[in-house]
Amino acid sequence: MKKLKTSLTIIFCILQFTLFANPIQSFHAGYSFKEGRCKIKIDNKFGFMDKEGKIVIPCNYDHVSDFHMGVAIVRIGKNFGFISKNGKTLTPLIYESLEGFQGNRALFKKDGKYGYLDNNGKEFISAQFEAALGFEGDYAVFTQNRLSGFINRQGEVLLNPQFDFALNFTEGLAPVMKNGNWFYVDTNGETKIKEDYDFASNFNEGIATVRKDGKAAIINKEGVNITDFEFDNISEFSNGYALFIKDGKFGTMNKKGKIQISGLDKIIQSSSNIMAFKKNNLWGYLLPNGTEVITPIYNKAGEFNHGLAKVNINGKYGFINKSGKLIIPAKYDTAGTYSDGLISLVLKNTYYFLDNKASQKLVLTMEENNSESEHIMITVNENEMVYSNGKLEFASK
Repeated sequence: MKKLKTSLTIIFCILQFTLFANPIQSFHAGYSFKEGRCKIKIDNKFGFMDKEGKIVIPCNYDHVSDFHMGVAIVRIGKNFGFISKNGKTLTPLIYESLEGFQGNRALFKKDGKYGYLDNNGKEFISAQFEAALGFEGDYAVFTQNRLSGFINRQGEVLLNPQFDFALNFTEGLAPVMKNGNWFYVDTNGETKIKEDYDFASNFNEGIATVRKDGKAAIINKEGVNITDFEFDNISEFSNGYALFIKDGKFGTMNKKGKIQISGLDKIIQSSSNIMAFKKNNLWGYLLPNGTEVITPIYNKAGEFNHGLAKVNINGKYGFINKSGKLIIPAKYDTAGTYSDGLISLVLKNTYYFLDNKASQKLVLTMEENNSESEHIMITVNENEMVYSNGKLEFASK
């Protein structure tokens, strides 16, 4: 049986004295799916559609985030709140700023102060802090009277405000700053690495980047230098490797500080074992140990995700596999990333959503129609439907 493709044709009509005071001016659907929902923007208002192309949350918002852990951040005017995947308002839109959930806590700002919501949308830790960070693990940084300390997820103070600046705990240590000098403390507040740095990053994979006199080095959790202070910058480690910049050129190093490759124009760090790199103004791919696996022939290149990477050839986008074979031809004007089983691409006025085998799953085509009509008409699987107030209903026959 031939696989049914979903095709939507969005026809924008001039609406005079009907559903809207003005005709639709703009439409954008080239976003990525997350948790079965994709942002859609009509006339500068955001909503969400599902994988069948149905608008399941009306386009009523000035801004929305992607869904994460079943909720999305939405904004109307200057006020933020959370909604569920069915569009239910989980919190009132009363917050000056709002971050996504990290575990079961979400940072918010109200009346100029910061606090935390629980996963039911209730203000579990009231708005009381001058500044704060989202939780990372069991603890978060808060600021009172211009000094930073730490709280746990119950809102209990772990370390009293005493630092001029602080970052969250990772791997049992937190970088903190006093009098312009950075060092590391444990959850008891004891100084574990007391070297005075110009800056100190979080530990990741047992290694952190520190800075002195404008140069970067890496240290272990005992505070022992693994490299000298000779680099312009060093990224955090991922899968045993980090990127570095030295004399304006990029390279990679392992956890022993041994340089694997250097002298490249740019490298994009990736959670996969293949990284995009730029040399002589063209992009290719290499392994973290410096082995080139795809020759630099692309004008732009993105990171691999589920075995596919976005590339640009002569101004057009497509996707390759880890062998460098074009799975999706480079013919699209813009492209998103592979997410939630689909890739979003745009060609002229048409929005495509393809799977990782290049099979079309959803197509939205925008056409302007200057005929006088009272509705925005949408065709879904050859069924004529009416778009009204963010909903799709079958048109009357």
